[in-house]
Amino acid sequence: MMRKLYIPTIAIGLAIVYLALAGCVTLTDKSIPVQQATPAIALKPASEPLTIMTWNIGYSGLGKESDFKADGGSMLRPPSKAIVRKNLEGIQGVLRERQPDVVLMQELAGPGFLTRGVNVLGGVKQALPDYSMFFSSDIRTRLFPGPLSLKHGLGTFLSVENDGTHIERIPEEPEAMMGLVRRRYHVQVTELTADGQDWALINVHLSAFDEGANTRMEQLTAVLNLAQSYYAAGKAVAVGGDWNMRLAPTDYAYTADDSAQFWIHDFPRDELDEGWQVAVDTSVPSVRTNEQPYTPGVNYTTNIDGLVVSPNVEIVSAEGLDLGFEYTDHQPVILKLRYRDGAAAPGSAQ
Repeated sequence: MMRKLYIPTIAIGLAIVYLALAGCVTLTDKSIPVQQATPAIALKPASEPLTIMTWNIGYSGLGKESDFKADGGSMLRPPSKAIVRKNLEGIQGVLRERQPDVVLMQELAGPGFLTRGVNVLGGVKQALPDYSMFFSSDIRTRLFPGPLSLKHGLGTFLSVENDGTHIERIPEEPEAMMGLVRRRYHVQVTELTADGQDWALINVHLSAFDEGANTRMEQLTAVLNLAQSYYAAGKAVAVGGDWNMRLAPTDYAYTADDSAQFWIHDFPRDELDEGWQVAVDTSVPSVRTNEQPYTPGVNYTTNIDGLVVSPNVEIVSAEGLDLGFEYTDHQPVILKLRYRDGAAAPGSAQ
């Protein structure tokens, strides 16, 4: 009898030691792994206007059926694998239909705990077979078994010729997420030439739950300084993604309690140098609160997804896609940009 109890006890003890070791390695590993892919066919030359889509896809796990614990909900991950697949199919459909020149994506993820084992990254790449891909992890675990692992981050996809993508680190939050994982914040920078003009495109995803938006402000300063350096070098610059700051005043109807807005802060436009613009479509909300599943007119919605562009960029158009938050808690924004020699026209800046 003692022998039968002894073996399971050892196994449980070894498992605890292994997970403790994996947790220690995860917390102390400061590296940011990247994954790249090129299409089988040659990319086409870039031309203006450049069409750029920015979309936080919420790892295909934050569709209309979901809430999220960090936002005041009850769920740590999606309700089922079937729902993740449904969301992924919807995201793929939008990507195939729109086919922008550039996709700046946030909260892209490989198979693991948050995606219930669904390879969301692979599914997005499958929908964009003629695009180059650059994926980098801001959240990842080390040594954890597959069902418990995390591989989560930014993705930049291009159907046009480019000079490659690289990462630049930005300030991190002082504390680990739930005491388990450190988010290695960074941006992705892609350089390309369109009709003879050099461009720098920066994919950004700032912190969301930092106390008083202190980390967000440090990150914003770093990102804007980086953008300014490319502009000073003669490039047209577009910084796009999920700013986790309200980019413009909005008044979409809602009835939910205001407590769900605890993380929302306004984008400080006075931090922008003269001539820089914010490109956002305020006719369509780009994000909803996640304290409960989505119900139109109930959840608070606003705009935190869009671009900041340099003075030598003209905003031709900014279009938010109203998908009813069916597949993600964010909605994509598609922007068309053109180089302008001199000060930018008002365009679609808000």
